[in-house]
Amino acid sequence: MDRNIASGRARSADFWNAGEEALPSLPAELKTGLWLSGGEALVLVVLLSFGFWAAIWGAVALLAAGR
Repeated sequence: MDRNIASGRARSADFWNAGEEALPSLPAELKTGLWLSGGEALVLVVLLSFGFWAAIWGAVALLAAGR
């Protein structure tokens, strides 16, 4: 049993990075997207989560009101 985990990780990383230079570059249209900072992304995720839960509770309230 091989106990040298670090060398296994290095070989795995080499395998996945071997074809990296062969990938085509992204078109200019895809490079100019909307990029958010860490804080902006967190705020966006929290707001989307609140909206999601509001939709769920709204649906539950509508189902409960129908009974």
